Amino acid sequence: MLFYVQMRWNHEGRISLDELWEIEREEAEHAQETLDSGFAVGLWKVAGQKRVIGIIDAPNAEELDRTALGRLPMREYLEFEQVWALRDYLGFAEDVKKAYKV
Repeated sequence: MLFYVQMRWNHEGRISLDELWEIEREEAEHAQETLDSGFAVGLWKVAGQKRVIGIIDAPNAEELDRTALGRLPMREYLEFEQVWALRDYLGFAEDVKKAYKV
């Protein structure tokens, strides 16, 4: 199941920039692993903002939740602003053609 996730760094007043960069180095390694495994389809850092956007291919919402809350090195400092389940457009188009009838 594909998910759009939008995260914002929420570290101000909680850790120093040096500490942030150390955790972000761990996060970068984790990001590479998730991309290599196919769990993350793509990850993007928004230019000029403390924000990251990803397309995640998780088996279900529970697995996405486990990753977001338990596996990410930055989990304490990421605010998930948006999480949207994505549906394949062509599957939707087929349902439209059938007027949503079986």
